[in-house]
Amino acid sequence: MIPARIYNEEWTVDARLSETFGVTREQLIQVVKEVVGARADAVENDPITAAGQFAYIHGTRNVRALFRARGWNLFRKDNIELVRHPERDLTISYQSVDLAASESCSPLAISGKGAGAERAIEEAQLSLFSPAELERSDPRARATINTGMWFFCVSVVDDDVRAELSLASGVSGGNFSGFIERIFIVKKGEWDNIRLGTGQDSDAVDFEPIIIRKQ
Repeated sequence: MIPARIYNEEWTVDARLSETFGVTREQLIQVVKEVVGARADAVENDPITAAGQFAYIHGTRNVRALFRARGWNLFRKDNIELVRHPERDLTISYQSVDLAASESCSPLAISGKGAGAERAIEEAQLSLFSPAELERSDPRARATINTGMWFFCVSVVDDDVRAELSLASGVSGGNFSGFIERIFIVKKGEWDNIRLGTGQDSDAVDFEPIIIRKQ
């Protein structure tokens, strides 16, 4: 299995996000805030799955709002809700996971991944590397990846909130089999400072409303 290239230092994260995705860490943190707020809207009388459903809906909605305001397009493939770059074969989907931004383990989708996701990921990632690149054991030696199907993974375990934007290598046994690249957005221990506004620029995030009229 190809070892994942991990970006976990703030300056490398900012540079990587700007280079390929045209967004900032602060803007993705705003998406995380929307997910956490949506989960908190679930009450005792709701179905037991309500918090997870709210997280998925608002995660997908806000990922799309962020990127569509920058010219990306709404996209669906094999029942996967995505947003797609207007020129490159580059897509992003929201995903709730068990644990994000941990160097010791890779995220696993809370709801698992079906055959459609397996086909879509395999097709999207198939041509990312040449045979020579696949043989390299050092992820730092690989060229920057500007295509593929990426997942904005968010985990919420009580007060431990984490997030990463990552490129899955495939699906096996109904879940992610690993990742090629992982960009850590919110790491362990950072959420308290983020939610309290410590060290964050509240004016850095700009969501622009998108109005779609029914035909």
